[in-house]
Amino acid sequence: MDKLLLASKSPRRIEILQKYLDDLITEAPSVDETVFTKLKPEELVMAIALKKAVSVIQNGQYEDTIILAADTVVYSDRIIGKPKDRNEAFMILKNLSGKSHKVFTGFAIMHSNNKKNIIDFEETDVFFEDLSDEMIENYLNTNEYTDKAGAYGIQGYGEMLVKSISGSYPNVMGLPISKINKYLMTLYGFNLLN
Repeated sequence: MDKLLLASKSPRRIEILQKYLDDLITEAPSVDETVFTKLKPEELVMAIALKKAVSVIQNGQYEDTIILAADTVVYSDRIIGKPKDRNEAFMILKNLSGKSHKVFTGFAIMHSNNKKNIIDFEETDVFFEDLSDEMIENYLNTNEYTDKAGAYGIQGYGEMLVKSISGSYPNVMGLPISKINKYLMTLYGFNLLN
């Protein structure tokens, strides 16, 4: 029977999958994400996700294992990754205030036994409230912005910043689980709901 390995150290991705799998295996991939330039956001997240999956599968230590890797970016006139510090987080949130932006999550699903593989992405539109400087500062005081694309986490205090979304909520958290499960069932007969 196949096992599922999440090639990620993201607490959000782990949390999403642990709802379905008691025996989830995780491994943090070793990937330089800075080598990709001049790609569209959907191309970028798919390229990085593929690189993450390949880095884990090349270890060769897993048999009968499905490897899932993902990468997420926020896009608003440009690709917005994780903020380097609090000041950059403030500027990102100020720029997103009162506007819509897109969240792209690319994912790669590979099998250690060279079965069929897939690379795809999901796109979600997120609409932000008009944020005062005080509200942004209060949010930043939670420290939730660290290690998050777009400087916010929709599943935590960041939900206060969001007016509405159009598309997949788990995608904004970093894993479009419904779409991924469809691929797992189609390619490998692996259903997260079993």
